[in-house]
Amino acid sequence: MGNFRFYQDCKVTCWERDYFTVEAENYEEAAAIVRSWKCDDVTNVTDKRIHLERNEVLRDTSERIFPDENGGCPTMEIYNTDGLAVINDAPDLELNLES
Repeated sequence: MGNFRFYQDCKVTCWERDYFTVEAENYEEAAAIVRSWKCDDVTNVTDKRIHLERNEVLRDTSERIFPDENGGCPTMEIYNTDGLAVINDAPDLELNLES
């Protein structure tokens, strides 16, 4: 009897946290600069007053996504060590199995 290795890819949603500083005369001005982005992703903002510091993934906020939340596309895929798909969780199970 042998052991056979596989790996699983799972699509999830989770929060990320970006730490940054804003150069300004005071807190009110800095907050106004932040509000002026209208909640655009700080990593996409081009402004010399912004200094990105670090980023972290908040793993405890991770939640699995299911195919019905992903346009019917798979959100769980299992592969062998050669990278060949063995099965996924797409709704049409007949198409999931390796030929």
